[in-house]
Amino acid sequence: MLALVANRPQGRALDAGIAPASAEAGPIVNALTARYAETFGRADDADLRHWLLTRLEIVGEPRAERYWHLLAVINGWPVLPSLAPVFTWFAEALRAHTPQQSRVQ
Repeated sequence: MLALVANRPQGRALDAGIAPASAEAGPIVNALTARYAETFGRADDADLRHWLLTRLEIVGEPRAERYWHLLAVINGWPVLPSLAPVFTWFAEALRAHTPQQSRVQ
């Protein structure tokens, strides 16, 4: 799972040092939102971006990540590296590249 996320455009952008609010991040955000729209059969619009931001805030919650870490330890599963930087980058980029009137605060 980590490899899939890290190999996504936001993971490569993070590794390359592309700032979420930079012009370089815009096409990455557009490609990702188009992919999510296709996957979930939704329009690639402000509503989709709001929906994505909500989900990123949920999965990026440090307590949720800690829960999964502890569950892995208790069950003897491999503990995966944190995905928080990827989720944070994508959320910041999504906010920065969503039109002002529909930006989620």
